[in-house]
Amino acid sequence: MGNVNTHDDASTVLPLSSKVSRKERAAVLLALGGTSTIAGRALDVDPSTVRRWRQTPDFRATVTHLRLRLIGDDAAATLAAVVASQGGGGE
Repeated sequence: MGNVNTHDDASTVLPLSSKVSRKERAAVLLALGGTSTIAGRALDVDPSTVRRWRQTPDFRATVTHLRLRLIGDDAAATLAAVVASQGGGGE
């Protein structure tokens, strides 16, 4: 296995010229398992801003929806039940 560079520019995956907002791109990064700090740094947004977004029900629902799409329908019900039992989660 080669070295993994954890400081790669996120714009190679999520270009800043895209019509997708930074908030939407942050939701994708979080759904993929990133933290607020990682998402903030990757998108040139203060991590506290990402943490604030995570507190809103709509943003949490978007992240959960993206996670469910990423893992597929088989695990969706299980993850939804876990998230609901934990009050929506957060960082």
